[in-house]
Amino acid sequence: MLAFVRMALSAVGYRATARALEIVGPMLPGGGCSANGGQAWLLRLGLYELTRPKPVVDDWLMMIDHTIQTGDGKCLVVVGIRVSDWDHKRRTALEQDPAGEFALKHEDLSVFAIEHMPSSTAVAVHERLEAISQQSGIVPCGLLCDQGADVRGAAHQFAEGHGDTPAVVHDIAHGVANALKRQLNKNPAWEGFLADANRCKTAIRQTPYAFLMPPELKNKARWMNLEPLIDWSRRVRHFLEAPQEALARAGAPPDLDKLEQKMGWLRQHAASIQDWATMLEAAAITLKYVRNHGYHDGGHEALRPLLCEFDEGPAAAMVAETLQFVQTQCEACGGRRMPGSTEVLESLIGKGKQLMGRNKNGYTKSVLTMASAVLAITAETVQIAFQRVKTKDVWRWAEQTLGLSLQSQRQRAIPLLNKPQTE
Repeated sequence: MLAFVRMALSAVGYRATARALEIVGPMLPGGGCSANGGQAWLLRLGLYELTRPKPVVDDWLMMIDHTIQTGDGKCLVVVGIRVSDWDHKRRTALEQDPAGEFALKHEDLSVFAIEHMPSSTAVAVHERLEAISQQSGIVPCGLLCDQGADVRGAAHQFAEGHGDTPAVVHDIAHGVANALKRQLNKNPAWEGFLADANRCKTAIRQTPYAFLMPPELKNKARWMNLEPLIDWSRRVRHFLEAPQEALARAGAPPDLDKLEQKMGWLRQHAASIQDWATMLEAAAITLKYVRNHGYHDGGHEALRPLLCEFDEGPAAAMVAETLQFVQTQCEACGGRRMPGSTEVLESLIGKGKQLMGRNKNGYTKSVLTMASAVLAITAETVQIAFQRVKTKDVWRWAEQTLGLSLQSQRQRAIPLLNKPQTE
């Protein structure tokens, strides 16, 4: 059992895990397990984590985000970490490696809610936050979220309803990204660069030079294309400085005129690419500082000297906006030191999507795998969880919390017709 759960949580997949254990099962004390049976174990563990009582203390920080799936609404995910635990973990990590970068792990989190939200408005999310607080007996000292209107508005409404005791702070990665986005949107060269990159991809896709294609670009948050495009641009420009030998290694035709025709446009953007790389460098310094130190009194002043080399030049406006953002978050903490990154929650949501695999049929009980991913999988934990949560409890939770999946709706609304028999 423990082997199946640990392998499945490493994103091996239920069927692959079941097949692997079928092969090595005779050598294991517990033997193998079917894919469906193993998935049921994970769901029971997830429901246990979701419903187990959390310590009622005053230093919980809750992180809020949504995951989106095919179908109606969104799925609200609320996790928490005690600020004292986070501070101890980051101090210990930085003592061991002062130049390193601290990051929380999934097992550092506790899951407070995974709920389907047919209408994800600030009012609706606020109601859920109040319900979570009442059910757990916990009023968090802080709420950390991105700047989406629904979660941001809900967090502020919750704080106001509790005498502004909970601090509301926003994720540093989104803050930096928004500053970066505003600078890129003002720059016509960025739009020109994206257009040229897309044309290049089309032009070389079916040619021997397809290995030089730009990375896939996002259509919505196009500023997120910057880092992969800069990395690709630098590598290809380095390649263009001495292409003949590289083409020979790649087994591609040494037609330098054709190569220049397809890729020479990149040289026209050399200055802009360097400017954008400078902005990314400033962004990386900011992200590392807040990941390591969180938001705290004077945090923006401690960060400012690290960014002084960008006071002039292409990154100056972005850095000024970012420092103002960090200052606002630090002042909101009210004297406490608090985490400033929701990346661990976003990673957990990503883990849940991995574990759900190819399922695109709306929100199903598989969302509980996000909760199972934060547990320390030990024999003792599994024993306690299975004593408290049965498979029927998982089905009941899914019915009450998530409703019908798309597949269930499809089967009920348009059932399969019996095929006419042929003589």
